[in-house]
Amino acid sequence: MKDQRSRVKRFLIIGSVAGGILSLSVFLLMDILYADALQGTWRDAIVRDLQNFFSVTSSPDSPVVYIIYIIILLVLIAFGALLGFVFSFFIHKFFLFLGSNDKQ
Repeated sequence: MKDQRSRVKRFLIIGSVAGGILSLSVFLLMDILYADALQGTWRDAIVRDLQNFFSVTSSPDSPVVYIIYIIILLVLIAFGALLGFVFSFFIHKFFLFLGSNDKQ
């Protein structure tokens, strides 16, 4: 029973890590691939938002911009990890349902 719980816990952790990594890769690929189509990168958007909302003028290489960039990155990774956890939970329950043997 204890071995089963550790296996389930490991499966859910792997799902969370995979979700976080996929979220990170989508975040970075969107930043690279759509930079020209959207007239800038995430850092350029942060600079524009700081200018519009707080009237703070900064460059895309400013430490404040990098800190906000990292905070956004961490929030998106956490959300991706949560979705990976939920997805792996449903996959685990589905396979338990398929493997159950109710004929007694």
